[in-house]
Amino acid sequence: MATNGQSRLVRATESDRTRSVLFVCTANICRSPLAEKLLQAQVAGLDLTVRSAGTQALLNHPPVAESVDYLRRRTGATLKHRGIQLTPQLVHGSGAILTMSERQRAEVVSLVPGALRRVFTLRQFVRLAPHLPERTLYRGVDELAEAMARCRAVAGPPRDGEDDIVDPYGGTPEEYERSFALIARGAGRAAELLRARLADAECESTPSGL
Repeated sequence: MATNGQSRLVRATESDRTRSVLFVCTANICRSPLAEKLLQAQVAGLDLTVRSAGTQALLNHPPVAESVDYLRRRTGATLKHRGIQLTPQLVHGSGAILTMSERQRAEVVSLVPGALRRVFTLRQFVRLAPHLPERTLYRGVDELAEAMARCRAVAGPPRDGEDDIVDPYGGTPEEYERSFALIARGAGRAAELLRARLADAECESTPSGL
């Protein structure tokens, strides 16, 4: 049974859902910190909290050099981060949880079964966007995620590996570039979606198909 303090914590974290996105990978030193910073840079005016964590995080470890270099080349920013472990509190407090793979998506749902309709791989989140009702605006990230979840049946299952971003850790420079390019593309499309579909987002225009 939850204590009064625990109940207050859950209520507090749930209230954060409307304005927060959480990226998840395994160690939280390569893919998810890069996705976090790329999305942050593109939704700077939307009053959103963007975070990342790992299912098996290397706690307090800095990001890999390849992620640091990619972000610097892409945005000019420095990737300052330390590995953070995924917790139920982080999941409860996030409106949309975007993983790098289907396996991580299953791990998040296993940790917090009630989050099923707010957990997607990053590529799935982008793939489902065109199936949202046209011109509909949503009051928060959690409401948008719930609407995205209803699109799963319409969009159908992915092709093998279509929704995954392979972990390049320890791989070749080309493998890092392929993985990071998918992350950058997904973060860019996710930013467009958030700007277009959040009711109080101040966007100049609504991209077609979102």
